[in-house]
Amino acid sequence: MLSRRLLPALLLVGLVGGCAASSPLPRGSELLSSATTTFAAVRSLHFSVRVNGVLRALPLSKLDGEASVENGGHATGTAELANSSGKRDFSFTVDGDAASTKDAKGQTQHGPTTFTVHRFVDPDGGFVALLSALRNPTTEIRETVQGVDGYRVGGTLPQAVAARLVPQIHTDVNVKVWVTVAQPHRFARLWLQVPPETIQDSPVMFEVLLTQQVP
Repeated sequence: MLSRRLLPALLLVGLVGGCAASSPLPRGSELLSSATTTFAAVRSLHFSVRVNGVLRALPLSKLDGEASVENGGHATGTAELANSSGKRDFSFTVDGDAASTKDAKGQTQHGPTTFTVHRFVDPDGGFVALLSALRNPTTEIRETVQGVDGYRVGGTLPQAVAARLVPQIHTDVNVKVWVTVAQPHRFARLWLQVPPETIQDSPVMFEVLLTQQVP
């Protein structure tokens, strides 16, 4: 029969042994390398963007839609703008470097746009550049966020690369990237914080979810 002193000791040894047996987290640089290769081959996807705060000249709060790099780049979806006068919802279509919008009242607008599909989703696009340029990538934790089982990798993104995604960024920024646990490793989620331009401003946080990726 185990003594009263021996039993707790054995339980403690088992607990410590179980913790020691847990798998180490993959290196951040290796995860980003795999995700870069996979994402560079993506031809279409679903995107969801949420913005906490208001950027000057870009009062976007929500963006949801589908994007494809085929035929010069095509995207459709819905967006919400928020500013001091309130919120405005509209649908949009992007074909190449031309865009059209339609608001809830049926009013439409057409014109050129710099926010093309290839600016973001392309082997030479901003998302691949982000994954390739992230400095000192560190795998922080494995977690499930918005239904994605992934590794969270933190690092610093140079201003020149960050501005390709958000032109209002004028300094290096802290970024967190989620790479799927399932292989092939995929770039699934992005979080970045835009520093305030003045002491009167507040930082603005961007969250991007990329799903339904098709090579």
